[in-house]
Amino acid sequence: MTAASATTSWTITPEFTFTDAERTALEEALGTVIANPYRLYDAHLFQINALIASGAVPQRFRNYIESLPTRDRTAEPVVVLKNVPYDRDVPIFDFDQPVRSKYELKTTFLAEGFLALFAQLAGTPAIGYVNVNDGDVYQDIYPQRRLQSSQSQKALNQIHFHKDLANHFVRPDQVYMVGMRSNPANEVYTSFVRNIDVISSFTESELELLRSREFYTPFDDLSTMGGGRVELGEADRHPIIGGEDDLRYFENRTVGVSDAAKAIVPKVTETLHALKQRVFIEPGDFVVTYNNHTVHAKEVINVGDPDALKTRWIIKTVNVDDVSPHRRHLVPGTEHLING
Repeated sequence: MTAASATTSWTITPEFTFTDAERTALEEALGTVIANPYRLYDAHLFQINALIASGAVPQRFRNYIESLPTRDRTAEPVVVLKNVPYDRDVPIFDFDQPVRSKYELKTTFLAEGFLALFAQLAGTPAIGYVNVNDGDVYQDIYPQRRLQSSQSQKALNQIHFHKDLANHFVRPDQVYMVGMRSNPANEVYTSFVRNIDVISSFTESELELLRSREFYTPFDDLSTMGGGRVELGEADRHPIIGGEDDLRYFENRTVGVSDAAKAIVPKVTETLHALKQRVFIEPGDFVVTYNNHTVHAKEVINVGDPDALKTRWIIKTVNVDDVSPHRRHLVPGTEHLING
């Protein structure tokens, strides 16, 4: 099957929508979580767990989350929920120092609380990285002047197809995102492609090449350009396809190191764009990406309000199914912070 003829029956549609009454009640409960998650993460998480134990979470939502372990992540690697709790009317952050500005201006933590709530109920703990925002668990997809031309979550324009931290020694199993601010005047989409659809688009001989260690991808920009404190060294050569359906590829950054490998890279990119599905993340949208079963991109199709593009904002966490396999990489004395 060629990229042009590949088809998919998979469609991304919202799977759960909070009623206004459910959302309002949960926002009120999350408002009682007063520990600052950027300074007192353990206390924040303790309070979230106490909130869960109190019975404040709508049973309908709990039932939905309890259904997720039986989900076929390979076939359905993206989840969209609507009308989730988030913080409204947060002031605009400084374009030069958006993270520092967030610390100063954001005084409520509803979105962070919801991310933690979902993670705790789903049994998928969030992790932070020493090299990313000094280890913050809650990160922002929010432009920054110095990194606006990078391929990181602080980019102003497009971010090519990738999966989060694919080259890192601790790759997340999930990426959770809450839409905070977006302007419909700007056509900015988060686009997704299933790994299995990409793989089915290549012949057996092409797959053999794609499974060889004839490819190279540098470490992600945020880990290397964001003032990281841990030197990561040189990334290893790797296959684009590993195991049954793992796809390790960063569009326009992954390169072949042999003539045959160089020749097939453009077809991978072509295939991704032939199969992509676009999602416009609105405020109050919650998106789950199963990071090992899909790749995603930020696509900027049309800009009607350039100033609003600088303030588009999504809060995210990266999560794992189990911290135990990564324990040797934890900063001593922590249960969530990766030393790298």
